Parts: sequence; C-alpha cells; structure tokens
Amino acid sequence: MIEGKTRPRKRRAAPGMLVGPLAILFLLAATAAPLQSPPAQAAVFEVELPDLNVAPTSQPEVVIPTPDVDTIVLHVLRPQADLIDYGQIGTQVNGQSTGLLTDINTGPRGKIVRINLRRYPGYGLVAGRNTVEITAHNQRGRTFYASFVLRTATENRNQDFTYQVSPAANSKQQVPPELVLLEPEHEITLPPVARAQKVRFVGVATAAGSVARVTIGGESVPLKRGREVTLRGLGLVNENNRVSFDAVYTIGGDVTEVVVEATDAAGNRTSLQIPVRRSEPQTAEAFSGKKYALVVGISKFANHAGGLNDLKYADADAQAIARFLQTPAGGRFRAENLLLLVNEQATLAALQSAMKNFIVRAGPDDLLLIFLASHGSPDPFAPQNLYFLTHDTDVDRMADTAFAMKDFKRLLDSNVRTRRMILFVDTCHSAGLTGSRGESSRGLENNLVNLYAEKLLYQEEGKAVITSSDVNESSQESPRWGGGHGVFTYFLLEGMRGMADSNVDLVVTVGELFRFVRQRVRLDTEYRQNPRMLLGTNDNLAISAVNSSGQR
Repeated sequence: MIEGKTRPRKRRAAPGMLVGPLAILFLLAATAAPLQSPPAQAAVFEVELPDLNVAPTSQPEVVIPTPDVDTIVLHVLRPQADLIDYGQIGTQVNGQSTGLLTDINTGPRGKIVRINLRRYPGYGLVAGRNTVEITAHNQRGRTFYASFVLRTATENRNQDFTYQVSPAANSKQQVPPELVLLEPEHEITLPPVARAQKVRFVGVATAAGSVARVTIGGESVPLKRGREVTLRGLGLVNENNRVSFDAVYTIGGDVTEVVVEATDAAGNRTSLQIPVRRSEPQTAEAFSGKKYALVVGISKFANHAGGLNDLKYADADAQAIARFLQTPAGGRFRAENLLLLVNEQATLAALQSAMKNFIVRAGPDDLLLIFLASHGSPDPFAPQNLYFLTHDTDVDRMADTAFAMKDFKRLLDSNVRTRRMILFVDTCHSAGLTGSRGESSRGLENNLVNLYAEKLLYQEEGKAVITSSDVNESSQESPRWGGGHGVFTYFLLEGMRGMADSNVDLVVTVGELFRFVRQRVRLDTEYRQNPRMLLGTNDNLAISAVNSSGQR
C-alpha cells in the first residue's frame, strides 16, 4: 500500500470573492476499517449474482466484469435463518433501500432474498464500486449485518464519458483494450463565438496483446511504446503492454462529440465519446454576506487503546485551509468568524458545541465553510453504525465517545440556516486504525463511511458532497504532497489557488474544483484513490478567485 492516509445555470462571482449564500467545506480524515473485529463467527449472509454466474459467497468484496446486473440474491443461512422472520430482513443497494424490489422465500440452506434491480428505475449498478447491505433481527432481539462491495473491472473509467466495447468477430482473445484519457478531464466546452478550437488529448491504452492504433475523431495519432512511455503507472490491467499518446485535435464549431478509440492487434476495440458543448456568457454575481468557517484537524488522539493511531498531517491540513481562507483569493475571512480547533481542542463536546452554537451564526445569505480532518470508522462491534472520531474518542466505547454520523446530520439539519452547503469529505486512512494485535483493521468488514457521508449529508438543491475516495479505498497522506499533507487536501488547495480554473476566467467553481481534484488525486495515487461527488446544482458555484497577477 502506498504510504499515506489510509485519510440551472449559476452566475459567477466577481474575481476576489467567494460565492454562495452557503458553502460548507468539510474534510474528514478517516480510517479504512473498524479498529478491532469481534470474535470470528460462522457466516450468516452470502451474496450471489446469477446473471454473471457468481456463486454464493461470503467474501466482502467481489470483482465483477460489468455492472449490467438484473438480480442480486442474498442468502440468510441456517441456523440463524430459522430464527429470523421475513419482515425482519432489510436490504440496501448503494445506500438506497430496496424493500420494494425484494422477494423473500425459504430454501434448503435458509432464506433467499431476491432483489430485482429492474423492477423500478434508478436502482441499477454503476461502473465502479457498488454496495449491498443486509440487516436482520432474530426472534431473540439479536441484530445481524453484512455489507458486500461489488467492484466492476472498469471502475477507473471517467464517468463524464460514454464507453463502448466492440470485440473482434473471430478473435480468440476477447479482452478489449483499456483506454484512459488524462486530458481533457471532462466534457469539452467551446467559447460562445469560436468557429473551431484546438484541444490537447493525452492518454494511455493497454491491451492483452498489443495496441495497434489509437484514433481521435477517426484520425490515427502517434503512439509511444516501451521505454518511451514516461508516465507513471496507473494500476491498469495489462499495463506492461501500454502505449501513450499526446496529440492536438481541432474541433469544429458544429461538433457535438469527439470519439477516441483504441484497437488491439486482434481487432478488439474500446472507444469513448467526449461531449462537446458551446458555453454561454455568464454574468458575475458579487457576494455580499458574511463569511464563517469551522476548521477542525485532529492528528493527536488521547486514547490509543484498541489500535487507534495518530495521523501525521490532519492538523497541518486544517491549519493550511484556515490560512488560505484569510487570503484575498480565499475570501478574506475575518478572524472572529473563523473557529479553528486542532488536536486537544477538538473534543466531542467541543465539536458538538461548534455544531450547535457556531454554525448557527451564519444567516441565510452568509457563507459557511466547515473543514474537519480526523479519523472516521464503523463501530467495530456494530459496523452498521458510523462515526467521526474526536480527540477524546475511546474506540471500545464509540457510541458514547465518538461523533455519530447520524448525529452530525441532525445538527447540520437543525442549525445550518445558509442556503448552500458543500461538503468535502476526506475519509478512510490506512495509517489510522489497526487491530489490538497490530493486524490490518479491515477484517471481514467493508468501510462505507464515504458512501454514507454522501447519502446522509447530501440535501437536494443547493447542496453538494465531495468525498476523497471511493468505498474501501485508502485516503493517503505523505511528505511528498506539499511537504506534508493529505493528497486530497493538497490538490484541493492547489485547485482553489487557481490550478482548477480550466476556462481561465479567474474564478474556480465547485465543478472545476472537483474535476481537477479527482483527476490529480487519481493520477498521483495510481488510481488507488478515486474521489466522488454529488454536485446538486452547485457546478457553477464559485469557490475561490484567482490572482490575475500570480501564477496558475
């Protein structure tokens, strides 16, 4: 494992101003798994995917070739199944209840829970990581829970592009090439009046045999092979057989998409379609409200029993964010409106007080930013319960000493009066929690902190949630990033300072910032860390201004 934290159209703001009646900047540095696993016991649940010929398994993570799945089958095994009534079984897929999709019957090994993903729209699996959860209560009041991660082999594909695979008709080798586009990182936007524009395309392709050619808009581009490829590894399949390309392609004003295609020596093809749209003029909107920020960073913890380890740079991340917010580009936050809690100051009581008494000071037209860098973890004895760890957390008593995610959501809903909320969630750190004997803390449980940070804290229009990594991934920190930062925080700061300003209008928006951070984090961690985002209507919400006289 890499060293690290294993941690309809909006008007833009005038340069030098942050926008948004509300924006919440929220970073959580969390660990990859529970601290300490309960005693081993026989499996109660198994997952089966009949469409893909995946036999019943109790393994917590299953790699599947495609997200095209109609049915998920969960098995509740005997002897526990005999004491569990039908009505006491609940299931979720990607954090969404699937009760209306579920049929339960009795089989020779116990109860069979069949989830029909096609019964209603909006429940299909996605390319990447999907979660399946099942909870059951028996007649004696005992609760059983399990989670499964279904990870597609194409999880690293850019969600902004459309992919198509065309196997060769007579080829024995039906594994298509893998194609990763590093630039552009998202849809191509043409200026309002430009007739044509040159766009740089940079990418990598791999194949089981060899890559025969790569085309852009039907035109072949030069390929670099072997030692000519200077890009670092991306963790792709067949990476020993990779090629890279770097070409400029001219896009006409009437073009609506550009197709990039890789073909291997056997004739198998993989193509991706990049949308092209023409931008519309936007009028800047000045921000006139007050600005408040709650900034929290916890690297030092009071209680290390149960395998809780200190972090290296969570406090440094928080301090860097606090400094940036007080600069002209960051919005010139007044010192009296910025609450910084670091290490010993960030107890459970202090954080609860801040969530009750500080954030409520921001009115409907004000700006509120929340940054929290710490650990996050499921309860090792009740993994369905998720927590943010404070300085004084006792991991053996997380229900009493850690900040429950459901309580954080309740206080957020009750006390935030501002109209927009942006949550940056940096969770799941490999260097954080270990078992009492020093073994890896993940055990047989999945870490769903990032998933539920999105699902619980996202609130419809005007709200956005960004997480630093995907389910079961490790958020990393290291001296290599700015002398000592989490990789997510490092690129977050770089993006807000101007590197994310993709259209060079001197304003960094939420959408620009996310796309920049996501791509840079993915590349710098060899695709081991993949940030996610629910944007809501905040794509064009301005986050920071760029100093026109400085360097981008």
